[in-house]
Amino acid sequence: MAVGLVGLIFGILGLGALALHLWAIIDVVRTPAPVWARANQNQIVWALVVLLFSLLGPILYLVIARPALLAASGDAIA
Repeated sequence: MAVGLVGLIFGILGLGALALHLWAIIDVVRTPAPVWARANQNQIVWALVVLLFSLLGPILYLVIARPALLAASGDAIA
């Protein structure tokens, strides 16, 4: 059964989306609550956003919440 180039590309993109989704939810859960409070962000809301919006949720988390969390934690290493 030949998958073809298009199937291979979609497969790689799907695995990338899954990896981004898993990374985002693990990062949301592992970030300590005091960091969330200092960043004025809600951990439960972001966990729901990442879980409910399959590709958009992790991207929003990466663009909106993650920089605020890094600034609040004083962590220079991303």
